[in-house]
Amino acid sequence: MNFRTYDDLTKCIVKNLYKVPHDIDLIVGIPRSGSMVASILALYLNLPITDIDTFIGTGELRTGSTRKCSGWIKNANEAKHVLVVDDSVSSGKAIREVKEILTGKGIACKITFLAIYSLAVSRMKVDIYFEICEQPRMFEWNYMHHWALKYCCMDIDGILCEDPKWWQNDDSEKYKNFILNAPSKFIPTQKVGKLVSGRLESYRAYTEIWLKNNHVEYDELILMDQITAEQRMLSGRHAAFKAKVYSSCDAILFFESDYDQALEICRLSGKPVFCIENMNLINSDNVMAKMQVRSKEFKVTMKRVMRKLINKIDYVK
Repeated sequence: MNFRTYDDLTKCIVKNLYKVPHDIDLIVGIPRSGSMVASILALYLNLPITDIDTFIGTGELRTGSTRKCSGWIKNANEAKHVLVVDDSVSSGKAIREVKEILTGKGIACKITFLAIYSLAVSRMKVDIYFEICEQPRMFEWNYMHHWALKYCCMDIDGILCEDPKWWQNDDSEKYKNFILNAPSKFIPTQKVGKLVSGRLESYRAYTEIWLKNNHVEYDELILMDQITAEQRMLSGRHAAFKAKVYSSCDAILFFESDYDQALEICRLSGKPVFCIENMNLINSDNVMAKMQVRSKEFKVTMKRVMRKLINKIDYVK
């Protein structure tokens, strides 16, 4: 799976800015992902930006308090060279539809089409592409709407819904109430292959009710088999449990909410994990380096905590 994060996207854009023609005077984004990319490009290049509808409609450009360069156009119909952008090109359908719209509207200015990511076989469908990114591929900004979710594993708490507060995370009625009424967070619009959670098997019925009420589709729901929440917490095997499920199936990616668990799942399974906590892709090539950094961060934090405790004790004395 070729997975690209927002960080990857920004770095790719910065690296390839030189490919953008210097006489561009307006950037137009193809909704929705193209609008995001257009905004990033417009900010780096300090150019006006608009969407397709405004470009072919009123044409009025709103710029806020941005510090403008000399020669900035005030209306889209003043543009002489327009850059139309999308985040990626595969079949080329979106680009083709926009070309047909612009041709039908009789747009006379020069238009250059750009896609940040392209398949090798699709690169000729645009004038400029920044990087070849082959299928199967998934982007951070659309992973919850991607067909490949059916080949993925996904955690529940911290992704589909908020994590329970410490005072809710026990075997009381508070926890049952949380499961039934947890605030939704990221709801996928595609079916997920396996939902893999550290929740106990005894809460399956409550979990299924929440998933149904929030329109989450999935093939399989896999929960831990400890009898009580205390046993689950004492076992400390959340990551090991998830890694075992991940390793034993053909899933291509695991979505985990907790960074420490994500590192451990990757280490144990040898397969990539995307962590929602810090929007970080962890794979077999970088997991050990990331674990070393995490260990150093933990040691630094503990030293600071101990120093504060010692200072407080000395103060009391």
